[in-house]
Amino acid sequence: MRLIIYILSMCSFSAIADCYVVGDLKGHSAYKDEGFKIGKDGISSQKFILEFDGKNSSVSPNDLDCFQLGQGTLTCAYVGQNEESTIELWTVYPDENKVTYSKSRNGFGALDSSSMFVGNIKGRCD
Repeated sequence: MRLIIYILSMCSFSAIADCYVVGDLKGHSAYKDEGFKIGKDGISSQKFILEFDGKNSSVSPNDLDCFQLGQGTLTCAYVGQNEESTIELWTVYPDENKVTYSKSRNGFGALDSSSMFVGNIKGRCD
């Protein structure tokens, strides 16, 4: 029964298309080549477009496959031929004008990392 409710709820999200422009991302990261020490990090000058459209969801610029989880959350993932992987989680909070973004990379050598950022919703897409 829970599976049926989950499937129906996921189908209903595909009908709720929404789009946000986000930026001013600031937070912390831990990189393998730095011994996974947590340090301040940010992507303050980059803006991203988050398009919520069920299985057709996307983040731009980004070349990962994305899908919608719930009304305001996107999950994006990549798995390469050599088992390297990247997973991202984007969540928007329109009432607070905030976005959270987390990313984990594995199998990329010195670029293996984990990051968590909080940013601002800059506007809605046209």
